[in-house]
Amino acid sequence: MPAALRPFLGHEVAAAVAAGNATIFGDVAPPFVRFVRAFAAHPLEDDDQAAALLAELCTDPQVAGSADLTRAFTGYVDSMRLRRLGPAAAHRRAARILVANVSIGAEEQRVADPFVRAAIPGRWITAVLATSHLGLRLPEGVLELSRDVPRPAYLHGAPFPPDLMVLDDPDAIALAARFGQDLDSADRSDAPDWESYDERMGYIFTLLRAHQCDPSLFDLPPGTPQA
Repeated sequence: MPAALRPFLGHEVAAAVAAGNATIFGDVAPPFVRFVRAFAAHPLEDDDQAAALLAELCTDPQVAGSADLTRAFTGYVDSMRLRRLGPAAAHRRAARILVANVSIGAEEQRVADPFVRAAIPGRWITAVLATSHLGLRLPEGVLELSRDVPRPAYLHGAPFPPDLMVLDDPDAIALAARFGQDLDSADRSDAPDWESYDERMGYIFTLLRAHQCDPSLFDLPPGTPQA
């Protein structure tokens, strides 16, 4: 093992990841709990009701203080509202779900940033060397973070699900531009320096777009106890 890689593959990485995950849960979980409770107690019947519940949620200082969280919960509410319109709104609904998921990811990665830097100390050359040995395990295999997001197996050659092949939602377009992503392909989605927030989020944006409808991600991991 190269000496330069030892700090990235031992206890230090595990400790930084664990601390980062705990901090993320502490940041994102409370508003999510309030969101789920609010909308479970008041099933949506009209747009005014949805707007009122969303406005109440966004008065929470934690949500109000984060443009990403505000955009995320707005996207989730929009997706629930559009579900009432059936297949005719499938394209718009898929885009709003993508916006919400990416926005949550942006908030999570903002919170995680110091922990990522602790797990991958150094800048550029050292971080690139470490990233080249990192991967993301999905049911279809391990994705290399230093390479563009590959075309998912479940789409049989297409880069994105049909409803996300064309992005015309203004928020989705803005997020793609913010993180340097191509609207028409997975080109430039690689994150050779995982320590970089923008590179991480570029990869995450395209990963979420590509796998939003992946049925394998809705299954419980092997060995998970059944309820």
